[in-house]
Amino acid sequence: MSKKPYFDPRWLGASIPIKHWHFHRQLLIRYGIVLGPGEFSDMVRDIKTGYAKAIEKRSKKVSIYSVKIDRVGERVYVLSDGKRLITAWPPERRLNEKRRRMREH
Repeated sequence: MSKKPYFDPRWLGASIPIKHWHFHRQLLIRYGIVLGPGEFSDMVRDIKTGYAKAIEKRSKKVSIYSVKIDRVGERVYVLSDGKRLITAWPPERRLNEKRRRMREH
């Protein structure tokens, strides 16, 4: 039995700014996830507050962060400068291993 599509009424009248389309497209392609209303802001907040941990530094200003999306119970990796989300980073085994090692210490 297939699931019926569900429209979250919180999206009524809401929109995604053009500057964030790339992130949302990559999140869908790489993880099969469509964020619900407020989840994008939650991810940004988690990075800004340090709740989401930087897993790997990619340059002086940009890192890959591990962010949990509670509604779907999934952890995703995002490239961020600590203030804004740049892209959904592809899931990689090495990032999972780095995250696990960080938890152990």
